[in-house]
Amino acid sequence: AVKDGVDIINLSVGPNSPPTTIRTTFLNPFDAALLSAVKAGVFVAQAGGNGGPFSKTMVSFSPWITSVAAAVDDRRYQNHLTLGNGKILPGIGLS
Repeated sequence: AVKDGVDIINLSVGPNSPPTTIRTTFLNPFDAALLSAVKAGVFVAQAGGNGGPFSKTMVSFSPWITSVAAAVDDRRYQNHLTLGNGKILPGIGLS
């Protein structure tokens, strides 16, 4: 990816569990490759985890990677969309 000139690497993958020791956290080929990309000027975003809202489910550890996550809430906002012809379409959105 770096040789192709990308600016951003967006990863929806990562480890399945936290590292067992601090010594081995960043010594795997996956994290080493991402560190090389960051050193080359590529922004790397990685999913924070998919294990749910429980302790130790944040599995994006590398300090050179930006961890990202999403959340779902129980709020439903009614809104509308006004088309160019004046027609109004009601709906429900997140914001």
